[in-house]
Amino acid sequence: MTLTFTELTGFGLRLREWRETDTAALREGMNDPEYRRWDGMTDGPLDEAGALRQIRSRAEGWARGDLAQYCITDAATGEVLGSVGLHQIEPVRGCAGIGYWLMPGARGRGVVTRAVELCTRWSFAEVALHRIELGHAVGNEQSCRVALRTGYMAEGVARGGLPAPAPGVYVDMHVHARLATDSVPSIG
Repeated sequence: MTLTFTELTGFGLRLREWRETDTAALREGMNDPEYRRWDGMTDGPLDEAGALRQIRSRAEGWARGDLAQYCITDAATGEVLGSVGLHQIEPVRGCAGIGYWLMPGARGRGVVTRAVELCTRWSFAEVALHRIELGHAVGNEQSCRVALRTGYMAEGVARGGLPAPAPGVYVDMHVHARLATDSVPSIG
C-alpha cells in the first residue's frame, strides 16, 4: 500500500510533512526531558544526523505505506508544535497505531488533542482504517487524558508492553482504541 501524502488543516492546526529544515525543532522536541521520560524507543539524545535520518525515514514510511507522520504546526504562524501520526499501518486488517509528542511550549493548550482528532478523522475517511490503537505508559496521565478526550476507549493494560528509557526494562502500557464506527467527539 502506498499512502499519498495529504496535508491536513483544521482546529487551528496545519499538519504537514516533516522537512529537512525542521531538524532543529525535531531535535528540541525529541531531546526534551519530558519526552525522554516516556520514550523508550529512541537511543540516546538525537543529534543533527539522527534528526535528518528521522525526517528521511518518515518520508520513506509514507512511500512504503506503513507510516504516516505529520509535523504539527500552528495554522496561522507556521510554528512547529510537535508530531502526530500513524505507525504499523496494516491495510489488510484495517488498523494502525497512533502516536504523538509536543514541543514544551505547546503543551497545555489542547494542541495534541486537536492534532490526534484531525489525524484520526483523516485515517478513517481517507485511509479507510477500521481501528486505530493508542498506547501509552501506565502513569502517563496526560496521554491518557488525550486518548479519552479524542474518543479512544480504554481497553486494558498490556503488561510490559513498552520499552522504558532504561535499556532492557519494559513498562506496562494502557491500551486505548477507536473504531471508525465510534461516535466522533466534539473537539475545539
